[in-house]
Amino acid sequence: MVTGLRAGSDDLAKLTAFASANPDFRSMMDITQYLRALRAQWLLVVLMTAVGGAAAGAYSWVQTPMYQADAQLFVSISERDAGAADLNQGGTFAQQRVRSYVDIVDSPMVTSEVIKSLNLSYTTDELAKQIEASSPLNTVLLNISVTDPSPQRARDIANAVVSQLPRFIADIETPAGTTSPIKATVTKSATLPSEPVAPRTKLNLALGLLVGLASGAGLAVLRHTLDKTIRGRREAALVADAAVVGEIGDDPKMKVQALIADDPTGLRAEEFRRLRTNIRFLSIDGRIGSLVVTGSVPSEGKSTVAANMAIALAQSGERVVLIDGDLRKPTIATLFGLPGGVGLTSVLIGDVRIEAAMHHWRQELPLYVVTSGPTPPNPSELLGTRRLADLVAGLVASGMTVIFDSPPLLPVTDAAVLARSTDGALVVTRVGSTKVDELETSIETLRNVDARILGVVANRVKRKKKDDYYAAQPSGWTGAAAAKAAQAVMAPPNTDRAPAAATAPPQGRATPPPPARHQQRPAVGRRNGLDGLENREDGPW
Repeated sequence: MVTGLRAGSDDLAKLTAFASANPDFRSMMDITQYLRALRAQWLLVVLMTAVGGAAAGAYSWVQTPMYQADAQLFVSISERDAGAADLNQGGTFAQQRVRSYVDIVDSPMVTSEVIKSLNLSYTTDELAKQIEASSPLNTVLLNISVTDPSPQRARDIANAVVSQLPRFIADIETPAGTTSPIKATVTKSATLPSEPVAPRTKLNLALGLLVGLASGAGLAVLRHTLDKTIRGRREAALVADAAVVGEIGDDPKMKVQALIADDPTGLRAEEFRRLRTNIRFLSIDGRIGSLVVTGSVPSEGKSTVAANMAIALAQSGERVVLIDGDLRKPTIATLFGLPGGVGLTSVLIGDVRIEAAMHHWRQELPLYVVTSGPTPPNPSELLGTRRLADLVAGLVASGMTVIFDSPPLLPVTDAAVLARSTDGALVVTRVGSTKVDELETSIETLRNVDARILGVVANRVKRKKKDDYYAAQPSGWTGAAAAKAAQAVMAPPNTDRAPAAATAPPQGRATPPPPARHQQRPAVGRRNGLDGLENREDGPW
């Protein structure tokens, strides 16, 4: 796992280069993306398939059933005592004549006689549309088909046609004063059809379902192509060209229970502990003592991620300072239920020292919160001062981990300014909401200022049912036992680095410096509100 995290960026670069150099691999990736698109838009595909089937069924339902009756004529030469050569020539002559008869079967002279004999209410043109004639290749057979809403009428019309057509042929083929050389004989009379030939309901349904399926698949792929949002951790890693160090699921309870300290045994708490572990693995080559949590646009959940990551680190025994660096729209004070009158702005302009702005949030956690303070007229300039860099360096030198919550990168440059004063930036992206170009621009903004990108946190990821297996298991503990178990999970291990304060001050009041356990406080000069911060072993100052 350590090796994978350390080589994550190199693997992404190699994968991108390999895909660019191999068209077959790119084609495979395209097919995979299409299949992923169909899986993501399966409801649309099913809906369009159902619509296609329903449309075909409705079309078949409103169509009038049509019946078809078939009859057949055999065309021959009427000469007698003919030799073999004459018969051959006569057969060829008959085949040529049959091809002409196909076109005159529905002529007005034939249809008018049929209408008169059957006393039909059709016109000659209407009846002609119901009659079809054909002749198989190299034969003297003339096939006649008649379609009609009434099976009896279809049969009668077909029989009437094969009855009138020989007479018509005899009239047009008889020279003056002679007999006709062509003879048309009825070989098959029409019978009563038992089933309609139209509509073909089964075929229509099959075609409708097929067309609906194809339309749904096409719309799904089109929507996938036009949708420029980040759809998952893989896409976030490829777009950012950085490893995804954390994946936070979409939890409906987050609206009423945003902090994992209120649910230490839940699935979200485990996800932040996994993020904590990955951040520690990134510190193998050098300790990450400070970082900034940012995003691309508002509403990605960066503040909640920063707050819960600070809690997760504090639960492991690390001394953590969470600083609200969003001086424009701060939210940390609201999340932790702290007053925001005195905070980072107050420290940077020299009104108070850092220890006066720190709030020890809970007694059992070595977590200290610094709110944003009053809103300044120049947030970017204030965050870019040397005093902030010295403040961060002093806190890190004292053994504390500094986490900044910051504004999103696209609207303002505050996060990029903060990233230069820390050991790196974590970029939070909301899966299904953040656009690809937004994440690309955010990453480019950080790289333009030479800020280290620690990784990407995929937030609000849709969980699968199997992901909730362990979180959904009942513990079987209730009452005082459950409260004691939760407190044991939240309590950090007893290490020498933990603060020595015995009681927690009331929320909203500055925490007084705890007494030193191993040595007296050395007399040093004041430096940005930090007196000998790097020389203390027991407290945050």
